[in-house]
Amino acid sequence: MSQTPNECRFNARLRNVKHFATLIKSVNFKDVATCKIEAEGISFIMEDSRCLFARCLIQRTVFEDYRYISPVDSDTPDAPIPHGYDQYGSVSFGINLATLLSCLNMFGTANAGGYNNDSTANYGGGGGTSGGGAGSATPVKLSYNGIGSKFTLILEDNGVVTTCRIPTFDPDPPIDFEFNDERHSKVIMKSGWLEEGLRDLDATSDRVVLRLSPEIPHFRISSLGTIENLDVNYSKGDVIETFVYPYAQPTEISYNFTHMLHVLRACAVASTVNIMVDDNDFLKMQFLIPLPDHKFLFAEYAFCPIEPVD
Repeated sequence: MSQTPNECRFNARLRNVKHFATLIKSVNFKDVATCKIEAEGISFIMEDSRCLFARCLIQRTVFEDYRYISPVDSDTPDAPIPHGYDQYGSVSFGINLATLLSCLNMFGTANAGGYNNDSTANYGGGGGTSGGGAGSATPVKLSYNGIGSKFTLILEDNGVVTTCRIPTFDPDPPIDFEFNDERHSKVIMKSGWLEEGLRDLDATSDRVVLRLSPEIPHFRISSLGTIENLDVNYSKGDVIETFVYPYAQPTEISYNFTHMLHVLRACAVASTVNIMVDDNDFLKMQFLIPLPDHKFLFAEYAFCPIEPVD
């Protein structure tokens, strides 16, 4: 079959549908997302009120097979870019994540056991893993044939094959979150420590205050509740594995508490979190989700600061 000028071809295969479903759930704070397919992998992106951003990524190396053909000719920079594509050849479309997750769990295997991130018992260990559960894995094949087509899943379990075709639509305009990667503070630790700290905060608070300091404690998260203020402290050499702070004085920044609690989805399945704050007080959290065979999935949240309390 010949390829039309505005059509791409995407086909990929994952050995275990659970990996796909778990990654989606790690950022699934709303039903509608933008799916982006490119040569390096497939990602899902969402935002809320231009203040909260989330993205998850499955790199092409995680797939058993991965094939993507773009209609964008990189050798002809002046050629018109087809609708739905960017100058790098990637294609984006809107998709309903609730529908996608329902299809992935068609055989009831996307929620099966085998995620073993018992953070409360093993903060110092290797964190979670998304492989090795009981029962056989359900493979899934993905395909997409260009703007206006449906996103197709083919799942097979014990010889039974089912096909799901999910409608797609034009995505929301992309929002450029300008994080300064050249100058920022960094805290790397087990994701379970962050999960425990957030769960200990006062749920009546409307904000989480992050404090970074060159002195001990190097990192603090606080809540300003109606009854009391609560602090959770972290120090380098204790639970912090890597700490970079390019300033001489401590810094305190406030973020929306409800927005921040969404990262608990990622904490539950990740092994490590990289917390970064740039010189404009934008916050980014990158989560590493381990798979068998030393492969990884990636989830990321980003937050805009809110006005501090006087």
